[in-house]
Amino acid sequence: MLAPPRHVTSQRVMGMRTMVTAIGISAVILSISNVLLPLLRAKAPTLRDAPKTTQPAPSRSPPSYWHPRPTKSAEHVGAIWRWIRYGSAKPPDEEILPILDRGLSHCPGSRRPSDDEVVWVESVWQLQYVGKERIYVYSAYYDDRPGACALPSIRVLALSTFRRNISITCAIWYAGVGRPYVVPATVNDVAGSGYVFDRQNHREYAYICPLPTSWPVPADVSVFGGTDACPGVDGYSTLVPIQRTPATEDPPVEFGVCVTAGYGYLEPEVLVEWMELNRMYGAAEINLYDTWYSQNMSKVFDYYRQLGVLMVHALPHPRASHSSWFFNKVRNLRIIALNDCQLKYMYRYR
Repeated sequence: MLAPPRHVTSQRVMGMRTMVTAIGISAVILSISNVLLPLLRAKAPTLRDAPKTTQPAPSRSPPSYWHPRPTKSAEHVGAIWRWIRYGSAKPPDEEILPILDRGLSHCPGSRRPSDDEVVWVESVWQLQYVGKERIYVYSAYYDDRPGACALPSIRVLALSTFRRNISITCAIWYAGVGRPYVVPATVNDVAGSGYVFDRQNHREYAYICPLPTSWPVPADVSVFGGTDACPGVDGYSTLVPIQRTPATEDPPVEFGVCVTAGYGYLEPEVLVEWMELNRMYGAAEINLYDTWYSQNMSKVFDYYRQLGVLMVHALPHPRASHSSWFFNKVRNLRIIALNDCQLKYMYRYR
């Protein structure tokens, strides 16, 4: 068999080289496009693709449909309940002082902060500065569920810039007593990795403050962080009322709904349809957490609130005026909303 001429072989080799080169160039172009295309898409979105709300939520006065926050008047309800059960609304000093002595530290000089010393943020958060760190406290609950701990505890829901492994202490205040019971808290980071505002990571936490006894029920709690258990001369700037619903064998509401932090614009008829659908399913009470709902839903909120079906709880982000994307602030509060609703109604909903 005759061998092909040399020029034919050279043409085949050149063709193969050209094909391999073309394939290589195509692969390189494809690889580059796979890297550059997501980067190009990740740049500032166009007006068409950008989310509708990328700026901080505008400031506003408290809407009429916001469910009232607990105040010191709520303490009187707890005092009445304690008086009915135990025969004394305020235990004498000789009963409570030995209990306080079991605390981690007496914190010499620490005293209950006055109303003027409590630092409020966005009307619902209380702020404790510890150096450059911040602890924003949203709510606190007395938890006496048998499965939670051997003794009751206080669960504090907060947004904090502290790391997960930092020491947190709780100053627990009893009615009629000037000094606190100070105890280290169990730090439970409840979700996610947090979001950064001014180079500080803000993360959701549940601080669990164990109590030395099931009675008396404390009235308020303050929190502090860092290596020192006491705040020093600056004192505490948080005094959060401890909410409590007595346990019952027959919860008054069969079916309640908790919805996480919400925001933005909804068509009123869509909200009405959603509310009625939940009522058809048997929901007697529905809880929404308002990070920033648009004003167009106020009439619908007011209508269902007057029916006794809807509670809208204020939950603006404590850094609402920061220029960060608003969606990060909403995501930063989702678990706090669900935990707050669960603890608030754990003995009300079956």
